[in-house]
Amino acid sequence: MRRDDHTSGDGTDPTARTGRGISRATFLKGAAGALLGAGGGLGAATAGAADTPRAGYLKDLTGNETARFGFRGTDLGFTARTNHGYCISIFGDTFDQPVPVNVTGWRSPVGLRQSNTDLQNGIRWDNAIGGSRAKELILYRHNDPDYARNTPGQVVTEIPNDLIHLPDGRYIMTTFGVRDWAIPEQGGIPSAGGSWRTWYSRLWTSTDTNAENWTTTWNLETNRENMDYWNSGDMSLFQNNTMIMWPGENFVYVYGTNEGRWNGGGIHLMRVPWDKMWNYSQYRFWGVDGSGRWDWRQYGPITPIINAPSRNEAIGELSAQVIEGRVVLSFLNGGRGAVTQTATYPTGLWTAPKTQVTYAQAQNIYAPIVHPYSTLANSHILLSQWVGSEYYGVRQWTGNMYGTVAARGSVGATLAVTKDEPALPGHVGPVSPQWQKLPLAEQIAVLGDNTDNRVSRADIAAVTRSAASANTGVSAARHRAGAMAPTG
Repeated sequence: MRRDDHTSGDGTDPTARTGRGISRATFLKGAAGALLGAGGGLGAATAGAADTPRAGYLKDLTGNETARFGFRGTDLGFTARTNHGYCISIFGDTFDQPVPVNVTGWRSPVGLRQSNTDLQNGIRWDNAIGGSRAKELILYRHNDPDYARNTPGQVVTEIPNDLIHLPDGRYIMTTFGVRDWAIPEQGGIPSAGGSWRTWYSRLWTSTDTNAENWTTTWNLETNRENMDYWNSGDMSLFQNNTMIMWPGENFVYVYGTNEGRWNGGGIHLMRVPWDKMWNYSQYRFWGVDGSGRWDWRQYGPITPIINAPSRNEAIGELSAQVIEGRVVLSFLNGGRGAVTQTATYPTGLWTAPKTQVTYAQAQNIYAPIVHPYSTLANSHILLSQWVGSEYYGVRQWTGNMYGTVAARGSVGATLAVTKDEPALPGHVGPVSPQWQKLPLAEQIAVLGDNTDNRVSRADIAAVTRSAASANTGVSAARHRAGAMAPTG
């Protein structure tokens, strides 16, 4: 299987495998699906994929790059373009040290600003929210894991999902409050989906011009301080979430998944007028009714727009952007690595998953985030990686996001989605290709056809066979036992 021939800025090779094994509890989020495999694709392409300059791994974005802001170890980096034109990236658990061992300076989330558009030369950070030392953006307490898992609303940490700059200048950031990382050594209890648990996803607001200070978002309908997507009922499907606004519309579209990485779960969609995000009654959910017709409804049903590859695999952290008039979703597709799917409208119809980076190229990857300055032909992805005590950070990868949407004959009939057009209310049938229903050999063929040109088809074939033969999923335990002590 092919390996990219690049070395990271800290001297470690992002594409190399370590000689020793890594247990389920020794890395952050990269384990889910790391031992499973496959990608996703359809037969005939709708556009020719142009070669990308310096395709593949480009540079490290953290470590030495963020030392001047008072931290070296961090992950995620959900990125949004502001109304001012520059971008803000929000990171998760952040430490003074390069890796989370005997840590100091634990805070989450933190934010960096960035304005250079020559991404092919690497993303360059302008400054940090908080000044010379990046600050924890929101006020809360990092609690002891045992206390957090047993006390409603109390969390171990707040992990960012996404942020958006609204037309009136307000910023909205969402985080999920970690109830339990499901670490056995700490008495952790997995979710029903086999992964970490949350209490809620919470909305935070900044009215500062440059998002310097944040506070909770008031729930106007209940007159409560916190506007939460509590982890129950409909909102349990939006614990991990990402937001976009579609040009010419006044809605915020919110894509979401269950808490953690939910084996067998999928991606769901809701929308709300941007000036009513703090009113539950204004949310509408996208789904299929008993007659098989898709539509927006206040009380559902809520139907996955994209399903997990199999019942033993999960969709990882997701991100949405609007790039050149298309919606781009990026996420971990089980063990198949980082993928993108695009559509002409927020509801679909979606192209097949295009494999961007596999676990064969870089182990323990998670949270692929397409940068808003990308183009379809020249995409730039912020991709997190935790390799035990060797590396914990975010790296920049390049590729392209052209996807396939059509196939002929029996393959096309099975895939169901064969047109590159919007999925409007009244649509009947799947809104994303059903490649999982193909025989194994045909899965391998179409997934290989819909991969970035630098990704080895041998890797796609190997992980597809591995996924098909797996009987159980891989737990997505997050923190190493004892790696971090609670802070005040």
